[in-house]
Amino acid sequence: MSEEKQLSPTAKRDRGIRLTVLAIVSIAIILVGGFFYAFTRARVMTMEELKSQGAYLYENPRLLPNFTLENDRGERITPTTFQGQWSVVFFGFTYCPDVCPTTLAQLKAFYLELDPEVQADTQIWLASVDPARDTPEQLHSYLDFFHPAFRGITGDFLEIHRFATSLNIPFTKVPGGGSNYLVEHSANVALINPKGHSVGFFKAPLEISKMKRAYLSIREYY
Repeated sequence: MSEEKQLSPTAKRDRGIRLTVLAIVSIAIILVGGFFYAFTRARVMTMEELKSQGAYLYENPRLLPNFTLENDRGERITPTTFQGQWSVVFFGFTYCPDVCPTTLAQLKAFYLELDPEVQADTQIWLASVDPARDTPEQLHSYLDFFHPAFRGITGDFLEIHRFATSLNIPFTKVPGGGSNYLVEHSANVALINPKGHSVGFFKAPLEISKMKRAYLSIREYY
């Protein structure tokens, strides 16, 4: 005789109850899991909503021009370097008295707020607007103070200028000052997507909570 026929009516009833309860629990787990995913997943904001968070996206992503620079480890930097990850790029310099250390401290706070899997494909960059003084070694030592994962960019002035212009980040050397000259530059922070395209920027002054919400939303676009 089959197992089904050997079961008593009471056993059959209990087995049916167990199967029903199991089915209900399974459905509940699926529904709760779906709700939790929808709740935790970043909501895609409209352009206007992003602006309210301090993020400005271009209507069309912009290709980076050809350039050759180097990072704080002396490694070659080209447009292809920015492919395969999200890049948050701040243009500043190590001799900057206030804006640069403040912004880098904010970027550190922003970076530490990200979940590990988001951190893993988010690179924070300091691109020097003072390449004459900001050697790779100088940049490396400076950035290590903020976060060891942060990378620097330096190199030929014209190449830096071409890169900054493509990201809509202006800068200019302040006349005079001798060897202690300053460089005026935008405090906006540029954003490059994993395809290596400039997609927009975060407007200064940065607000960490808003920047994080906007960044997670922007990631859903691409």
